[in-house]
Amino acid sequence: MSECVIEFVDKLPPGYRTVIVLSELEGMSNKDISEILGISLNNVKIRLHRARAKLKTELNEGCDFYHNDQNTLACDRKQVQILPKPPK
Repeated sequence: MSECVIEFVDKLPPGYRTVIVLSELEGMSNKDISEILGISLNNVKIRLHRARAKLKTELNEGCDFYHNDQNTLACDRKQVQILPKPPK
């Protein structure tokens, strides 16, 4: 599961990816992130909100979530269907 989520985090735009990694993976406070990145606390909050929303959308489009036999949240990648081009 975490490998799948990390893959989607890696695809986020750099500004979003940085705040998500610092907040969710490194466990830093918003205040610490603002100091490290040299941006305002409000800007950190806005970026985190937008990054989480984008990540949620991408995960919902790319993964099917379920609880496995151990009642742990798991996911399977959705298959991408490539449709043929319509005739001209």
